[in-house]
Amino acid sequence: MKKNNTKKLILLSLMVAYSLALYILETLIPNPLVALFPGAKLGLSNIITLICLLNFGFKDTFSILSVRIILSSMFAGPVSYLLFSIAGGYLSLGAMYLASKVKGFSIIGISLIGAIMHNIGQLLMAGLIIENLSMITYLPFMLGASIVSGIFIGIVVKFADNSKVFSKLKIQ
Repeated sequence: MKKNNTKKLILLSLMVAYSLALYILETLIPNPLVALFPGAKLGLSNIITLICLLNFGFKDTFSILSVRIILSSMFAGPVSYLLFSIAGGYLSLGAMYLASKVKGFSIIGISLIGAIMHNIGQLLMAGLIIENLSMITYLPFMLGASIVSGIFIGIVVKFADNSKVFSKLKIQ
């Protein structure tokens, strides 16, 4: 029993580390979406979130996402980053989980829903912070970035999922 708990903890820790590495990598590369959609990011760390959701389930993915949000927010700076990450990340994870339970949704479709809900969560949080929910009117502009990032993340996860690497790492 203890061996399985240790293996699980190591695996979850590796997923957090991979997620943080992608987060840091993303800050180092130029973002082509910023010119069209200010504030937009590809969301490379969401690759790990979706892979984990598909292979480990909601509960473990929630844990991985929570640790990643806390640690990446410490790197990012202001507390508002933490709030935006929580709103976007948790809403996105919940929506992707529900979509993954609906028959017929592809990995790319699940990723698209996650990207859209991530932006909705962040815009709602922005509206709460400035006490003006009209921030949601920015959503049509953000949908362009959501589509690009959602498709990109979905394609990457689909290739990773097809490789069967992660299915061999299932948590017992």
